[in-house]
Amino acid sequence: MNTNSDGKQLRCRLFDPVLVWMAMAAHSSQFVWYRRLSVLFSRYTYLNDLHELAIDPSLLSQEGEDEDELPPVKTIEEDSSSPKFLLSNAQMVALREAVLPIGLHHRPWKRIYSLSRDGDSFISFEKHITNWNAKFGDSSTLLVVKTTKGEIIGGYADAIATSSPRPGTARSCLFRAEKDGKVTVYDGKQNSLGAFFEGSPHRMKSGGLEGSSKKILLDSTRRIIAFGGGLGMKSGDGFGLCLEDGFSRGTTARCEAFCNEPLVDGNGGVFDVLDVEVYGFVFGRF
Repeated sequence: MNTNSDGKQLRCRLFDPVLVWMAMAAHSSQFVWYRRLSVLFSRYTYLNDLHELAIDPSLLSQEGEDEDELPPVKTIEEDSSSPKFLLSNAQMVALREAVLPIGLHHRPWKRIYSLSRDGDSFISFEKHITNWNAKFGDSSTLLVVKTTKGEIIGGYADAIATSSPRPGTARSCLFRAEKDGKVTVYDGKQNSLGAFFEGSPHRMKSGGLEGSSKKILLDSTRRIIAFGGGLGMKSGDGFGLCLEDGFSRGTTARCEAFCNEPLVDGNGGVFDVLDVEVYGFVFGRF
């Protein structure tokens, strides 16, 4: 082992090259003929030069900060004729940070259903959701609704909506995209509206009140899909979010389960639907 005069270069010499051969031979399936030649004739088997690198400390701190930041949400590409997504990428990022479990943070989003693309048939809607769940085995879905007044509201659930009510979980929530660029999430924490600004959201704890239910219901006969409501509803309470009449109309009301106020302004929580989307999260594609 030799060091140059400035101490920034170190030359190491191996006096027993057989050690390299034995190390490679330990992986017999990989130690094919050309790797054996490499071990015999490569300079690195006998001699290696190590150079000291000067690294700017500021780059190290910046790299550490970047590791904490997730990349933009990736969406599965669709045909050029497909309608645009209802959510901006900034809103997707805010919802990912605030709503989705960590295991879904790096998964691409797939638009399973779109009202403007797939039509207003409840049979078609349920078929798209059922096929998605059967194909990928992950029932986590995000429902996004755009009203005729331009309001963006919706809900997330980690249990698929079916014709019978499913009890909600800590991952069930409602949300509303505000006009000033923030997303408000209601997940059952009492006396907290949980505002999430685009680009810098934070996570809330989940709770829910005794006697309330975060059930999710899809009824093909009545053609409704509903979040919340159910057990022990007080006067003035109702479904946190409900879509009716083949996705043409919806209602939203104060709901104990999510601790939310109506997600739309005025008109007693009744709104007309412009478009509806449902997103799933693709496993194994990063």
